[in-house]
Amino acid sequence: MSVLKLRRDMVVVEEEVSKTSDKDTDRPFPLRRIEADPIDVIEGELVSPEADEPDVEFVPQKTFFQHVGFWLKTTAIVAVLGAYPVMVFAASDVGDRNLSSLVDRSAWAAPWAGGAAVLMQQHFEELGWAGDAAAWEPMARLTAKPAYQEAMAQSLGAVIALANAQAIAEERPDADLEAAAQLVSGASTGVELRAARDALVNYDRGLKRRDVEVVSSPETLAGQLDLMSGWAAQSRAAIIASAASVGGNPMDEDATRAVYMAKGQAVVAFLMLEALDWPQTPAGVAARANAAEAWKAVAEFHPLVVLNGDADGSIFGNHPAAAGFLLTQAEAATTALMAELPAAKPALAPPVATTAASE
Repeated sequence: MSVLKLRRDMVVVEEEVSKTSDKDTDRPFPLRRIEADPIDVIEGELVSPEADEPDVEFVPQKTFFQHVGFWLKTTAIVAVLGAYPVMVFAASDVGDRNLSSLVDRSAWAAPWAGGAAVLMQQHFEELGWAGDAAAWEPMARLTAKPAYQEAMAQSLGAVIALANAQAIAEERPDADLEAAAQLVSGASTGVELRAARDALVNYDRGLKRRDVEVVSSPETLAGQLDLMSGWAAQSRAAIIASAASVGGNPMDEDATRAVYMAKGQAVVAFLMLEALDWPQTPAGVAARANAAEAWKAVAEFHPLVVLNGDADGSIFGNHPAAAGFLLTQAEAATTALMAELPAAKPALAPPVATTAASE
């Protein structure tokens, strides 16, 4: 590669010189002189053909709208991928808050039946019944909610079956009450719960038409309390078993099921304590309030994620242990309330239903 420097306005002139270099002739040898303006130097570069550089490919720049389109597509993909987990979280609600609104004594002839009807309707109509969810639905991916609803339906079925047995024993059988008792169990579907809810509503309407005043006998109350005490013992045993099986993984599905089955039973126990008529003595009123508060604490126990870590762990706690403590208090409060009844021995109480958590 060589560099040639030229000036603008260069002029080539011939100039004769006295000294010749041609010996054969007398003509002077012409010399050429380059004259140029002393300013405006032009630099150029001479490149041999074989040294030519390859052509550079031109890359067009993206426009503003192309950038916007790229980010919109990226956002849409991220939203689609994140939508399913969000829907799973949204479907996990079990309605364990504001439980005091379940029972309205002024609207029902049998407040316990009305409370049970409202509770079932809330689940199959508003929250969704997990047992009916298709495999692809977000609710089908849940662990806590199916356990909660199974235990809740199992407990409601036991309460309705006890009420039906007591009605038959008192020679006041009711077809709607019997139908509801046959429909509600831990394996019930949403359709069966809807039918049971309608049966309980018809049962209550029949009481209103006949102007029947439902009075809870001491035997009825003792039977209800015996059910609740059995639920507390069952749930506590299942929770203790899950809390003792810590395998290094705090995210324990067995512990989650045990805690939420206890919550499902607790919400029914709280509903019964709120709905049934209890002794109005000062001691009886105080004992009932304590029992209702204790069962409500179990029903509203709501960790974001059930952790089954070491009880004295500095990072992961042990929620089954905490729920077990609350169940111990609920069982003690139930026993204290039973002691305030005129007849503490339960009558016509069916055997306590076995739940999956206690197997």
